Amino acid sequence: MKRWLLATMVLVCALQAHAQAVALRRLSLGDVGGWIEVEVQAEGRSGRWIIDTGSTRHIVSRAFAERHSLTPGARVQVETTVGPVGGNEVVLPALQLGAWVHTGQTALRIDQLAAVLGPAGEGIDGILGLPLLRGQRLDLNLRDWTLGIAPRGAPDCPDGTTAVQLGEHRGLPVIGVTINGGATESLLLDTGNPAAVVRIAARSTPSAAPRLALAHSVTVGALQRTQVPVVQLTAPALHRALAPHVQGLAGTALLDGTRWLIDLDQRLACAETQRLAMPGGFGLTLVERDGGVWVGSVLPASPAALEGVREGDAVTHWVDGPPTGSLRVLWARVQGRDAIEVQTGSQARVVLRRAHFLPTLP
Repeated sequence: MKRWLLATMVLVCALQAHAQAVALRRLSLGDVGGWIEVEVQAEGRSGRWIIDTGSTRHIVSRAFAERHSLTPGARVQVETTVGPVGGNEVVLPALQLGAWVHTGQTALRIDQLAAVLGPAGEGIDGILGLPLLRGQRLDLNLRDWTLGIAPRGAPDCPDGTTAVQLGEHRGLPVIGVTINGGATESLLLDTGNPAAVVRIAARSTPSAAPRLALAHSVTVGALQRTQVPVVQLTAPALHRALAPHVQGLAGTALLDGTRWLIDLDQRLACAETQRLAMPGGFGLTLVERDGGVWVGSVLPASPAALEGVREGDAVTHWVDGPPTGSLRVLWARVQGRDAIEVQTGSQARVVLRRAHFLPTLP
């Protein structure tokens, strides 16, 4: 009887722990990668937030600050990939993610979140940054797109995962990766970056190396991702903020499809042991203009380019119907599909199939 009761209690505890996992959503403006979106309650009101492990601060929109009557405090400036961004200090109300409550926090109020997130900032209340990582262990499961938040655990990793030692830069998590079997590079673990790997340069060089190329493999501990897009980004301000200890960013696309347990206070992450290919892409971007949707750019040798899709063409059919809704809604139609139907300009509808078409990373 006692053994049965113990087993029942363990099962109940396991179910309760699973039930406490918070649902995440992928916010994407492209065919690969994206941002991690989570629903947050504040003073009984629900809003959309982004989890950004590469932000030293929580950040809130002007709309959120005004809705909750947050008094602007001192002026503060932070460095981002688009350069310095300024805002005012505010004291946050309690933030609730599922059953977990985040209290006693401050944030930077920015009038336009588009300055940090671009078009992805539309309708976003705020960004959860570094303070989310302090004092607890995060179970960031981007296989099932859920988030678990628990007190700091034991220093060992659970079965099926291996330890990845975390470095820190200005308090932010840093991981060591090898690209194509080369020397270890230190990358900021940055879920505020929708791409996979971004190498940061202080200035442009006349090098013949492509700005966007495909690495055969990127390895983090026992986790290996294959067919990984690598971006070479010229960002002098960000380079100054990171150099010489950090060479770039490891973004959401690199983590997508995997599960990570992150305990920054113990400088430990646990990553699943697996070899996983990244999906290919379609090779085009979309923009909104004059009440319509247009092709913003087309990458050379991409499925879009090979099917005659041209930059500047109006989009008249997207995936399963007319291109109605925001860019976020349009790209949500693409997620999980290996092929999409597109019509642009005066051309007939074409089928684009995901492919790896980028030049090989030297």
